[in-house]
Amino acid sequence: MGRHRSAFKEALDLKNKAFALSRLITMNRPSLRRLLSFYPERAWPAAERVQILHRSAHVFPWLAAEFEAQRSRVFTHNIDHVQPSIWAHEGSAERLVAIVRDVVVPGHRVTPVDRSTGAQVHAEAREAVKWATARPSISALRRRVLSDDLTIVIPRMNHFGHLLVDVLMPLFFAVRMLGFSEGERLNVVTGRRPVPLIGAFISALRSAGYAVTHVETRVDQTIQVPRYLHAMCHTRNRENKFATPESIDFAHEHLSIALGRPSDAAPPRLYLQRGPARTRQVAGEAGLIAKLESIGFVPFVARWDNLAEQLAYFRAAETVVAVHGGALANGLWMRPGATLIELMAHDARKSFGLHVASHGGADHHSIFGSKEGPLQHFSIDPDRTFAEIQGIMAVRDLRVRDETRASAVRIGGRRAHDRATTARGLARSE
Repeated sequence: MGRHRSAFKEALDLKNKAFALSRLITMNRPSLRRLLSFYPERAWPAAERVQILHRSAHVFPWLAAEFEAQRSRVFTHNIDHVQPSIWAHEGSAERLVAIVRDVVVPGHRVTPVDRSTGAQVHAEAREAVKWATARPSISALRRRVLSDDLTIVIPRMNHFGHLLVDVLMPLFFAVRMLGFSEGERLNVVTGRRPVPLIGAFISALRSAGYAVTHVETRVDQTIQVPRYLHAMCHTRNRENKFATPESIDFAHEHLSIALGRPSDAAPPRLYLQRGPARTRQVAGEAGLIAKLESIGFVPFVARWDNLAEQLAYFRAAETVVAVHGGALANGLWMRPGATLIELMAHDARKSFGLHVASHGGADHHSIFGSKEGPLQHFSIDPDRTFAEIQGIMAVRDLRVRDETRASAVRIGGRRAHDRATTARGLARSE
């Protein structure tokens, strides 16, 4: 969002100044920080209070030779958000699942905090966070203590892509892969009136057989959690946070049950529109949509109120064309052999689409428009873009026909061999 923000505007940002002042005033005053529910650093708790349940490395599938062409395109003029991380290996991520004892969750930001150190629970190196996740509040006015059942904490978040990929999929991985039995009791702590995807996640856990107690925090309340279930993937590249492909089918199955099946049939060709977002609007998009509709594409805008359609449409789609954005996280649901075609600005390329598509088994292709302008807007030439899409689909269809023909030849050869073997057996028996 702030990619084109000037240094002058950044310097005048009152939030940065308020954060710095609050941190200075409360420095070396843990009681004051607890009173203000102000926890401006993050760190990993002491080893004696942590039980590691799972720790493994996951190598990204797009490193394979078959993705070389797509990889070279998205990593040219690339603007992926690279961040400091304990996990220094490029092209892979660390999956970490642990139980942390004795944490508190302030209701204004719903972020787990190590009660003994006052640092937000995070496995990265100790560092300051931002005003948005650590501003002072009145959360110390009330306190609620939860049961000893494992507790999941979902922070306040309204970005679909980051919520699904960064938060929920590692949690699906944790509850699916660690041998919890059906009927296991779980607490899930969220903010008040969480976005529908969080509600669907809770319903999905119940569909999978877990007894879930949903706790909605109040702004004036702090939740005390005896046993916090931490699940996170660590990587240097923010666009490559997803690293739990084992959770894809489980998540899709139970989210679909929780959300219900849409009444409309899923279209085989889908155009994912950006919608009325303030950023990344695409000049020329209307002309492209008109051309795509002429060959059977159905325009679709992903919203919080059509999550069921998102899961069903992406799973059934043969081809999806989409402008880069958070809704591309739905590429995880695409089937092997499907095609995801991503539209991006020429000088603002990201690897997120390739990343999610490669984990689901779909092919990924990128098409670039103009250079990026203010608010990340860019333009496309409808005719040229339409021709590129048709070319990608034609190559895919030709490959599918060749594979089908080769498969038919193999099957025919096996059947002929079986008939010949049977005939020889009959001749010997006579």
